[in-house]
Amino acid sequence: MGIKSILHAKLKSNHGFTLVEMMVVAAILSVIMLAFTGYMFQQAKQGKVAESKQSFINLKANVLNASSQPESLSSSETMQFSQMP
Repeated sequence: MGIKSILHAKLKSNHGFTLVEMMVVAAILSVIMLAFTGYMFQQAKQGKVAESKQSFINLKANVLNASSQPESLSSSETMQFSQMP
């Protein structure tokens, strides 16, 4: 029996993975997916917080800008209200 036939017999008798190997791979993939999902949720949350802060800053600037520029209506721009029947 030569080396070639021994290797062939060894490869032929070893098919697939064991249950333990498959469980270890499944556990590792589960941990990776949980970490990735948590990271993605955290990034989305930080993005929403930053967007809310920027919206508040814009709103504050608009309110301050509007209150610092008083406007009045001239007599030609007054609104006329009709009486309801």
